[in-house]
Amino acid sequence: MPSEQLPATLGVVAAFLNSIDRRSGQDDLATPAAMSGWLARHRLVPPQTEFDEPDRRRLIETREALLVLLVTNGGGPVDRRAVTTLNEAARRIRLGVRLHPVDGYRLMAEAPGVDRPIGDLLVRVMGAMAAGQWPRLKACADPDCRRVYWDASRNRSARWCSMAGCGSRIKGRAYRRRRATAGGMASVVTLDLEPVAAAS
Repeated sequence: MPSEQLPATLGVVAAFLNSIDRRSGQDDLATPAAMSGWLARHRLVPPQTEFDEPDRRRLIETREALLVLLVTNGGGPVDRRAVTTLNEAARRIRLGVRLHPVDGYRLMAEAPGVDRPIGDLLVRVMGAMAAGQWPRLKACADPDCRRVYWDASRNRSARWCSMAGCGSRIKGRAYRRRRATAGGMASVVTLDLEPVAAAS
């Protein structure tokens, strides 16, 4: 479904996936305390909720599996391990149904602890899949970046989070590789065409 803006329901999912800057290594979920603060700011848990390191690892595992799933939206192969990780997370979140005066019903995660915010994120992902929005959420094709962005192009053909940034860098690298390869081939051809001395 063409759209110029990231749907509100996916905004938190995109922010979650972008909670790490892969170029600088800065991670908003680097410690249990930082993770608690981030989840509270995005209204996924009440303020001052306490988590431990195993909770943090579970959340990071979910983030990485969702990111791998997004690479598929850009044309990458399906990673079965990522799908398995997310299916296991989905089994733990204990989905419940709540009637809603406007939406008719809502799916809600009812599991305790870290499974509650993980469940909230997965419910948003499932809703986006059902609405046909999920294929437009993509991870940058630059493996050093992988920033998540909304592909608003008509034919869903965008590959980079920024054409001026990552797109330009990747195209520049490809151009330099082609030049280097062409130069190497030229050298080989020159060597192959060395004149042979005529027999006396």
